[in-house]
Amino acid sequence: MKMKKIAALFLSGILAAGTLAGCQGGQDTEDTSSTANDASTDGVTISIFDKNSGSNTFDDPVAKAIMEKTGINIQVENPSGDPLEKLNLMLTGQNYPDIVLMERGNDIVNRYIEAGALIPLNDLIDEYGPNVKEMYGDVLKKSRYSDGKNYYLNNWYGVDPDPVAGVLMRYDFLCEIVGQERADSNEPFTQSEYVDICKQFMEKHPTIDGKESIAITLNGEDKNYEGTIKGMYGLKTYYESDSGLEHIAKAPEYKEMMGFMNDLYTQGLLDKEWVVNKKEQWTQKLSAGNVFSTFCSYWDVDAANTSLATSVGENAQFYTYKVVADDVDPSETTFSGRSTLGWDAIAITNNCKNPEAAMKLIDFLASEEGQYLMMWGIEGENYDIVDGKHVPHQDLIDGFQTDWDATVQETGARKWTWFIKNGNGSDGTPYDVTKYEVSKTTQLAQDRFGESDRWDTSEFDGLTPAGSTPEGLKWQKIEDIFDQEFPKIVNASSHDEAMAEYDKMLSDMENAGLEEVEKVITENYQERMELWGE
Repeated sequence: MKMKKIAALFLSGILAAGTLAGCQGGQDTEDTSSTANDASTDGVTISIFDKNSGSNTFDDPVAKAIMEKTGINIQVENPSGDPLEKLNLMLTGQNYPDIVLMERGNDIVNRYIEAGALIPLNDLIDEYGPNVKEMYGDVLKKSRYSDGKNYYLNNWYGVDPDPVAGVLMRYDFLCEIVGQERADSNEPFTQSEYVDICKQFMEKHPTIDGKESIAITLNGEDKNYEGTIKGMYGLKTYYESDSGLEHIAKAPEYKEMMGFMNDLYTQGLLDKEWVVNKKEQWTQKLSAGNVFSTFCSYWDVDAANTSLATSVGENAQFYTYKVVADDVDPSETTFSGRSTLGWDAIAITNNCKNPEAAMKLIDFLASEEGQYLMMWGIEGENYDIVDGKHVPHQDLIDGFQTDWDATVQETGARKWTWFIKNGNGSDGTPYDVTKYEVSKTTQLAQDRFGESDRWDTSEFDGLTPAGSTPEGLKWQKIEDIFDQEFPKIVNASSHDEAMAEYDKMLSDMENAGLEEVEKVITENYQERMELWGE
């Protein structure tokens, strides 16, 4: 019996030492005598699966600095194919690494949580995550699972100050029609003004270089025009009525919006091929020199602007403008909807043998120091601190503007984007060095769209019923009706016909079970607000 007790004590000592030895590597057992908060991370190896890493290797200057500052060896596991497929295979075989980065909006996150593959982070954050608490704030509350626990941390989270959608008009044509002073102004255009400008363009330029002119063309494949037309009318994800959340199509402003789109079509201002325009075709049309405007985000026209600058001239550029529906206050438009919960979910798995070390690594990366290291590179080599502010070297700025990929590989800046927070650091400089000095198109967008246009989409994301439920099947049918009817309404031969088609769409959606679906959406929303404490 005495020998058995000694053996048991010896075995428990080995297991305790192994627990502190690291997720994939070891550390001297002498360090285990210190308290948990003071436990050394030296010699620990942490493996990370990053769906965005491609074939990148963790050996650049930034990677080396991260390992040096944390004392942790990092082993990145690349997707080597479809990231989602690999995540599914890893979950099936339970052979996932210590940390996984997944797409937050994909159901794969819930499947990992429900399978018990991810560990709750709340206690670890309380003990080892002071920077996580400070940086994330209310985002932690909003990213809790239904059981009230945090199983992942968000990536690219927080309020993104960048504008999103707008009406892109070609600057040289606009100057010709309204004058340079007005074209350079940040004052919004009304819907009526915009329509009149489009008509004047068509009158002045029925053809350009032998090609028939187009006042407005759209990308029918990506549907990136939706944010613009909804933004003009102050529309969000759902129509909020006294009875709860209802389909956006039931909003009175939505009906007005559809009438506006039909008017553009019947007046010959909208490209007749807008529905079938693939992204490549749309870009080619913008680049051809005979198009006046489009609806999208300012960065969507970069390729066209580059082409036009060469073929037509430096003023032949699509710049973004704010156009407001006639009955809407400019302060109530919703052009810049983004989720404050970001794009990715980063979690510690139950295969990690030293979650304490993993959280210490996470806390450093989430800190201001970690953010600037990942996004700006090495102090003294890529940037300096001048009067308490981060100032990037000019070659870093130029590098990102001329050869992004080469700059990333050479410097390591923006190569590893983990736990990234949108916005600015405490010194007022952006966490993302590429936003330190922006292009003219970006600056104009920032000047013309402000805080009033920004709204958080996160409270409305993912509220629709699960696909396998009866209501989920009804929702799919409803969305099919909605998608099919949209172009029919826009392309109707008259305003009356368009409104009749709109009424038919609502009737068909109601008959497909819209009321039952809206009840589920409202209940899911109420549960979310209760979970968030709002």
